[in-house]
Amino acid sequence: MFPFFSLIDTGGFGNLILAVTVGLVMHGAMYAPQAAFFSEMFATRMRYSGASIGAQFASVAAGAPAPLIATALLSSYDSSTPISLYVIAAALLTVVAVAAAKETRNRDLADVESVGGRRSPPADRTPDAHRV
Repeated sequence: MFPFFSLIDTGGFGNLILAVTVGLVMHGAMYAPQAAFFSEMFATRMRYSGASIGAQFASVAAGAPAPLIATALLSSYDSSTPISLYVIAAALLTVVAVAAAKETRNRDLADVESVGGRRSPPADRTPDAHRV
Protein backbone atom coordinates (compact mmCIF):
# COMPACT_ATOMS: atom_id res chain seq x y z
CA MET A 1 0.00 0.00 0.00
CA PHE A 2 2.82 2.41 0.70
CA PRO A 3 4.21 2.23 -2.88
CA PHE A 4 0.64 2.49 -4.24
CA PHE A 5 -0.11 5.72 -2.39
CA SER A 6 3.40 7.07 -3.04
CA LEU A 7 2.79 6.76 -6.76
CA ILE A 8 -0.64 8.37 -6.48
CA ASP A 9 0.66 11.20 -4.29
CA THR A 10 3.11 12.30 -7.02
CA GLY A 11 0.14 13.57 -9.01
CA GLY A 12 1.56 12.30 -12.30
CA PHE A 13 -0.84 10.64 -14.72
CA GLY A 14 1.68 7.93 -15.67
CA ASN A 15 2.31 7.11 -12.02
CA LEU A 16 -1.44 6.92 -11.42
CA ILE A 17 -1.84 4.49 -14.33
CA LEU A 18 1.10 2.41 -13.03
CA ALA A 19 -0.29 2.28 -9.46
CA VAL A 20 -3.78 1.26 -10.60
CA THR A 21 -2.46 -1.30 -13.11
CA VAL A 22 -0.17 -2.99 -10.59
CA GLY A 23 -2.96 -2.86 -8.00
CA LEU A 24 -5.38 -4.57 -10.39
CA VAL A 25 -2.81 -7.27 -11.23
CA MET A 26 -2.33 -7.94 -7.50
CA HIS A 27 -6.11 -7.98 -7.00
CA GLY A 28 -6.45 -10.51 -9.83
CA ALA A 29 -3.76 -12.71 -8.28
CA MET A 30 -5.77 -12.75 -5.04
CA TYR A 31 -9.20 -13.06 -6.63
CA ALA A 32 -8.38 -15.89 -9.06
CA PRO A 33 -7.94 -18.72 -6.51
CA GLN A 34 -10.58 -17.31 -4.17
CA ALA A 35 -13.56 -19.09 -5.74
CA ALA A 36 -11.91 -22.50 -5.48
CA PHE A 37 -10.80 -21.79 -1.92
CA PHE A 38 -14.30 -20.77 -0.81
CA SER A 39 -16.05 -23.64 -2.56
CA GLU A 40 -13.82 -26.23 -0.87
CA MET A 41 -14.85 -24.96 2.55
CA PHE A 42 -18.33 -26.47 2.08
CA ALA A 43 -19.69 -29.89 1.21
CA THR A 44 -21.08 -30.13 -2.30
CA ARG A 45 -24.73 -30.18 -1.14
CA MET A 46 -24.41 -26.77 0.50
CA ARG A 47 -21.51 -25.25 -1.44
CA TYR A 48 -23.42 -22.61 -3.38
CA SER A 49 -25.33 -21.35 -0.35
CA GLY A 50 -22.35 -21.46 1.98
CA ALA A 51 -19.97 -19.64 -0.31
CA SER A 52 -22.61 -17.14 -1.36
CA ILE A 53 -23.75 -16.29 2.16
CA GLY A 54 -20.14 -15.92 3.30
CA ALA A 55 -19.20 -13.67 0.39
CA GLN A 56 -22.31 -11.50 0.72
CA PHE A 57 -21.89 -11.12 4.47
CA ALA A 58 -18.22 -10.21 4.08
CA SER A 59 -18.97 -7.58 1.43
CA VAL A 60 -21.48 -5.89 3.74
CA ALA A 61 -19.53 -6.29 7.00
CA ALA A 62 -16.06 -5.41 5.71
CA GLY A 63 -16.41 -3.97 2.22
CA ALA A 64 -19.15 -1.42 2.83
CA PRO A 65 -17.48 0.55 5.63
CA ALA A 66 -13.97 0.42 4.11
CA PRO A 67 -14.33 3.56 1.93
CA LEU A 68 -15.93 5.42 4.84
CA ILE A 69 -13.07 4.41 7.14
CA ALA A 70 -10.46 5.37 4.54
CA THR A 71 -12.13 8.76 4.00
CA ALA A 72 -12.30 9.41 7.76
CA LEU A 73 -8.63 8.46 8.15
CA LEU A 74 -7.58 10.76 5.31
CA SER A 75 -9.69 13.59 6.72
CA SER A 76 -8.34 13.16 10.25
CA TYR A 77 -4.66 12.66 9.46
CA ASP A 78 -4.31 14.32 6.03
CA SER A 79 -2.02 11.45 5.04
CA SER A 80 -2.31 8.12 3.25
CA THR A 81 -0.18 6.37 5.92
CA PRO A 82 -3.13 5.50 8.22
CA ILE A 83 -5.04 4.14 5.21
CA SER A 84 -2.06 1.98 4.30
CA LEU A 85 -1.87 0.67 7.85
CA TYR A 86 -5.63 -0.06 7.82
CA VAL A 87 -5.32 -2.06 4.58
CA ILE A 88 -2.27 -3.92 5.92
CA ALA A 89 -4.22 -4.82 9.10
CA ALA A 90 -7.08 -6.15 6.96
CA ALA A 91 -4.59 -8.18 4.91
CA LEU A 92 -3.08 -9.65 8.08
CA LEU A 93 -6.56 -10.62 9.26
CA THR A 94 -7.05 -12.38 5.92
CA VAL A 95 -3.77 -14.29 6.34
CA VAL A 96 -4.89 -15.45 9.80
CA ALA A 97 -8.27 -16.58 8.43
CA VAL A 98 -6.67 -18.51 5.56
CA ALA A 99 -4.18 -20.14 7.93
CA ALA A 100 -7.04 -21.21 10.23
CA ALA A 101 -9.07 -22.76 7.38
CA LYS A 102 -9.14 -26.54 7.32
CA GLU A 103 -7.35 -28.41 4.54
CA THR A 104 -9.83 -30.32 2.38
CA ARG A 105 -7.40 -32.33 0.25
CA ASN A 106 -8.20 -35.68 1.91
CA ARG A 107 -11.86 -35.00 2.67
CA ASP A 108 -14.77 -36.30 0.60
CA LEU A 109 -16.66 -33.11 -0.15
CA ALA A 110 -19.82 -35.09 -0.94
CA ASP A 111 -20.09 -36.20 2.71
CA VAL A 112 -21.98 -33.90 5.04
CA GLU A 113 -21.59 -34.20 8.79
CA SER A 114 -24.90 -33.98 10.65
CA VAL A 115 -25.32 -32.02 13.85
CA GLY A 116 -25.08 -35.22 15.93
CA GLY A 117 -21.75 -36.14 14.33
CA ARG A 118 -23.17 -38.90 12.10
CA ARG A 119 -22.52 -38.79 8.40
CA SER A 120 -25.41 -38.40 6.04
CA PRO A 121 -25.99 -41.25 3.62
CA PRO A 122 -23.83 -40.94 0.51
CA ALA A 123 -25.49 -39.31 -2.44
CA ASP A 124 -26.49 -41.54 -5.34
CA ARG A 125 -23.58 -41.18 -7.73
CA THR A 126 -24.98 -43.30 -10.51
CA PRO A 127 -26.02 -41.52 -13.67
CA ASP A 128 -29.73 -41.03 -13.88
CA ALA A 129 -31.36 -40.92 -17.31
CA HIS A 130 -34.15 -38.56 -16.30
CA ARG A 131 -31.84 -36.03 -14.57
CA VAL A 132 -30.53 -33.16 -16.61
